[in-house]
Amino acid sequence: MTEARNIFDNPDRKRDYNRTLFTTVAPRYDLVTRLLSFGRDRAWKRRLIGGLPDAGGAAGGEALVVDLACGTGDLTLALAACYPSAAVVGLDLNAEMLAIARRRARAEAAGAAVAGGAGGVQFIEGDMQALPFADGSVAIVTGGYALRNAPDLAATLSEIRRVLAPGGAAAFLEFSHSHRRPVAAVQLALLRFWGRFWGRILHRDPEVYGYIAASLAAFPDLARFEAQLRRAGFSAVRSRRYMFGLLAITHARG
Repeated sequence: MTEARNIFDNPDRKRDYNRTLFTTVAPRYDLVTRLLSFGRDRAWKRRLIGGLPDAGGAAGGEALVVDLACGTGDLTLALAACYPSAAVVGLDLNAEMLAIARRRARAEAAGAAVAGGAGGVQFIEGDMQALPFADGSVAIVTGGYALRNAPDLAATLSEIRRVLAPGGAAAFLEFSHSHRRPVAAVQLALLRFWGRFWGRILHRDPEVYGYIAASLAAFPDLARFEAQLRRAGFSAVRSRRYMFGLLAITHARG
């Protein structure tokens, strides 16, 4: 696949590129996520969920929980296990990723009733920049490696804030980089090398995962990202860095 270039100033082009890219990587997405994270991905997602309100709080009763860019559904299903009485929705742009998520949900529901509860789990195809939910209707919004893929970050954050209930919770797991250019350059070079290595091994194409570093270079550093969340109307914004600053988990309130 041709390396991602010149797509970040055009939301439509970025959206189309992501749809094509994730069609290619969908069958090996879970594997490569574990490899790129040195096996830490599941622990980070547990920490993301651990910072959310408990089941008696924002996601109690018939509350709605939405996982953006849900991919193959691991975070969505973990949310369903944490909030069994809520309606949990995983939303993604890519049909192939959603097909894997639905198969996983069926398997887990058959084996352990993970997708049970009053509301259950639903996977829908959609764009995080145009969410199919009413104003203030969502108790919790999450995103695992989601926001770098937003066609327009400011518009997406505004849309998330629109659907989030007053006092609702948002949490995002995302690659990050330093505000200091020399440090960021090293971080991006390491990420580019690691992505190219696994692209060559898994796809015989080193550029398949070149998009990760390219999209991170176009994404704000953590301080600017937190400031952007506050400008979009979020409060109580707090983050924690992992993997030498190459990853961060951010929690916020509506």
